[in-house]
Parts: sequence; C-alpha cells; structure tokens
Amino acid sequence: MTKSQLLIILYILLSIIEITGDVLDNQLMVFATKPLLMPTLLIWFYTEIKRKSKFKNIIAGSIVAAFFGDTFLMFVPYNDLFFLLGLGSFLIGQLLYGWGFIGNIKDSKKEGSKPFNLTLTIVFAAFYGGLMRFLYPNLIKVEEGAFLIPVLIYGLAICFMGLTAGFRYNKVNHSSFLFAFLGAIIFVVSDTCIALDKFYFPGGFPYAQAIIMITYCTAQYLLVKGSILHLQRNPSA
Repeated sequence: MTKSQLLIILYILLSIIEITGDVLDNQLMVFATKPLLMPTLLIWFYTEIKRKSKFKNIIAGSIVAAFFGDTFLMFVPYNDLFFLLGLGSFLIGQLLYGWGFIGNIKDSKKEGSKPFNLTLTIVFAAFYGGLMRFLYPNLIKVEEGAFLIPVLIYGLAICFMGLTAGFRYNKVNHSSFLFAFLGAIIFVVSDTCIALDKFYFPGGFPYAQAIIMITYCTAQYLLVKGSILHLQRNPSA
C-alpha cells in the first residue's frame, strides 16, 4: 500500500470519527479529529504533486484556509464571533479555489462551452438570489443583522467558486473537471446546510452537523483530487 493510499484511508477514518462525534454529541471525538482533516488532505496533496507550481500553491492555500475555518467553527458554541472568523477563513478558501480554476481556464487553449457556461450562470444566480431572499428575514433578526453582510458576501464567494469550477468544462481534462465540479456542487450543498441550520431552523435541524461534515469532507476530497488530476496531466500547470 502506498503512502498516498494510507493518507486517504487516514482521511476517511478521521472523517468517520469526527462525524460519529457529531452524531453522539461527543466533543472530545470532534476536537481530536476535526483539526487533522485538512492537514491530512494537504500532506496527501503534496505527496501526489512534488513539483513546484503556482496552481499547486493556490490550492494548498485554500486547504490551509479551510483548516483555520474548521478550527474556528469548533468554538462557535462558545462565542458567535468564531462563526464570523470561520466564515472569513472559508471565504478566503473559496476565492483561492476560484482563482486557481480561473488560471486553468486562461491557460487552456481549448474552446469552452458558452451554452453550458450561460446555463450554469443562470442556475447559480437563481440559487443565490433565492437562498438569500429565503434567509433574509432571519438574517436581519439574528444579532441585529450582524451576519447579513458576511453571509451575502460569502454566498457570492461560494457561487464564484462553483462557477469557475464549472467553467472548466471542455477547458481541462474531463476527469479533473468532473471531480472538481462535483466537489464544488457538494460544497455548495454543505454550506447551504450550514446557513439553514444556523439561520432558519430554530435550534438546528436533526443531524445537521453530521450532514454538513459528510458533504464537506466529500467536497474537499473531490476538489483536491480534481486539482491533482489537472496537475498530473498538465506538466506546465
């Protein structure tokens, strides 16, 4: 068994333990495993890609930002300030993913799909507008509207990441596109669950944290895997 395979198994085990801790409401299990998720993914990323690359550095930066986001969000039950710190960390992570994907698109000599890009833009615009309108009444009530602007901005960032992942269609290797785009969509689902849990359902909805972490861990793996495939199949990337 290779080092890369062992790291993926470790990532899966850490994810399972963390999610189990969420289901059992066992903070010790969560605190012992959640901060290790992104470092494990980062080591796997560097194990797979050893050469220097601007795109590699950008994706690594996104993983590091997610580590800080994970860590801050663990302390939300103690102070809502940590929610904003976590949101800010993930905002940076989403922007970095988007920046990296834009670089892929610019570097490609292939022709993209304008109909697909237009359709995707309309879908994301409708999703963003609908979700923000749905959450708005509650956002202006929580902490006297303190979360409204941060959530609106973060919503734009996650849609930006999803769009740039989608715009790679026909511009990069198909496997890389599929992994990263599916990861982006699942990440949007995960963040939507966070928003609904915090701002719409009083006290949260059943097993919210477990659902959030299942989708989050899956999304991060897929995004990084898609990035690895791009780097492996494009020596100049």
